[in-house]
Amino acid sequence: MQKLPGRLGELAHKANEVLGRPLADEDELADRRAFAMGTGQATVAKAPAPAPVATGEVAPVVVYHMDKTRRDATKLTDMLDAEKIPYRVSNIQEDPAAQMAVKRDSNGHRLPIVFIAGDAIGGRAELSNLIASGELKRRVFGS
Repeated sequence: MQKLPGRLGELAHKANEVLGRPLADEDELADRRAFAMGTGQATVAKAPAPAPVATGEVAPVVVYHMDKTRRDATKLTDMLDAEKIPYRVSNIQEDPAAQMAVKRDSNGHRLPIVFIAGDAIGGRAELSNLIASGELKRRVFGS
């Protein structure tokens, strides 16, 4: 599609984007195959990891957001900071594969969303409930 000239190329590119990019170059196809096999740089685990045991092992906590939800993601990270929970923030704005994976695994929650050990927790309300009940620290640090 990159080789199509002028307006025809622009229209083909837009149609491809609208349809979810079924036409892709070799690099993107290789990336998609790696993602499907679980060997790529996927940002979401496919299956939830078990809660860590009390051996000092910490479950990974990731806050996913896009550019338009950055402000709300900051509120989530502030809550995690207050609880001294280590986390990673991931902007998935430019990563369609990560967007689809987060949407697939989010259980209907909207961005920004917190995942603990590959398990979707939810947004601010759900995180607040986990903090209040003490469940957040149990899920992250083990019992």
